[in-house]
Amino acid sequence: MRHWILRRTLLASSLGLAFAAGSALFPATAAAQQPQQQGQQLTFWQSVHRDFHRNNAWPEPFQSADRAVTREYFCIQVNNGWKMQNTVGTFLFNPETQELNRAGELQVKWIVTQAPIHRRAVFVLVGDTPEDTQRRVLSVQNYISRIVPGGQLPPVMITYTQPEGASGAYFDAINNAMMQSIPAPRLPGGAGSGGASGGSGTGN
Repeated sequence: MRHWILRRTLLASSLGLAFAAGSALFPATAAAQQPQQQGQQLTFWQSVHRDFHRNNAWPEPFQSADRAVTREYFCIQVNNGWKMQNTVGTFLFNPETQELNRAGELQVKWIVTQAPIHRRAVFVLVGDTPEDTQRRVLSVQNYISRIVPGGQLPPVMITYTQPEGASGAYFDAINNAMMQSIPAPRLPGGAGSGGASGGSGTGN
């Protein structure tokens, strides 16, 4: 038993001497290891502090992230709807010159003056050729510069998505046909008198 205790004491002393000798021979290495250990210690306690507050704040921030993901779908749909609304399509340009026609000017004017400020961006549908697209964009920019007197002009961007719609002549024909087919706003005379006599008979 005494031999075992003696051997253990000698081993511990040898290790201590070796460590002291290594520190004396390589002081830079020992000095470099000490800040690294302190940095690891600080990182550990920082993670403990962070996890403590995370556990107490649960289900946040995960609940807010889930809500944002759920709302993102509706935000995308709203943005796509405004993009479609603000798109100047083929029927709003002259097919020969690619200049804005009267309907196109009214559409662009509504976008840059009546739409919400953060939605005032004009999207121009691409033409059949790059030259046609360039003429369309230039026509829209020139018209915007005429109706917006000063300040920053609304952006004009190209899009490849065809908006739903048709020519003004098509909608005008549908509107005229509807107006011509509206019946006269009068009640039939026979039905009115019959109802009156039936009501008096019931009262008797």
